[in-house]
Amino acid sequence: MKKLARVLAIVLVTFASCNRTSNYIIPVDYEKYYEGVTSLTEKESRALDSKIMMDWYNNTMGREIPDINVKDLNGETVKLKNWLKRETILVFTDTHCGFGKEEVEKELPSIISNMKDELEGIDILCLIEDAEDSEPNEALDYAKSLQGSYNNIFIIDQKDALRMNLTGSPTKFYIDKDQVVRLFHMGFAMNQDQREESIRQGISLMKKEKQK
Repeated sequence: MKKLARVLAIVLVTFASCNRTSNYIIPVDYEKYYEGVTSLTEKESRALDSKIMMDWYNNTMGREIPDINVKDLNGETVKLKNWLKRETILVFTDTHCGFGKEEVEKELPSIISNMKDELEGIDILCLIEDAEDSEPNEALDYAKSLQGSYNNIFIIDQKDALRMNLTGSPTKFYIDKDQVVRLFHMGFAMNQDQREESIRQGISLMKKEKQK
């Protein structure tokens, strides 16, 4: 799973879904893909990654955010779904991935500023993963360092991040008013124009869903 996350962290992946469903996100069982596997050729590795991504897509796209608890910056437990009352761009990272940290610290805040008018009426929510190997308060301290960039910042436990199929840093979910994932971008785009265009895709799709 860590290998997959590293691979996806340097590749921008975009998928969209227009299907309505009340089904919740289904966690991907990564272990089943690597059970009994000791070595893979490059071709076999690519084929396996493709299978995993298709599983991830089918288990995530067009599905509703599950009932997850997160912690706010005061350490209080809150329900994530209570903060998804309208169209929301959810950005996720851990505290170790350089790509994810650059996204939430520099790139996304810059885009939010540049696209202020286009993002009107859309919430931006930042999730910081509290990984099993994190130091005490590491995720909380990092989340607090982002307060000037985001209104809504929460800490999510690693096991709950897995329940949402949040395994690559950074990942962005574009969530409609029904709390359904309509688009995702996983990885870090090197080009500023590409980043802004990807967000426009998400905005366009969320607005289409709103009009239905």
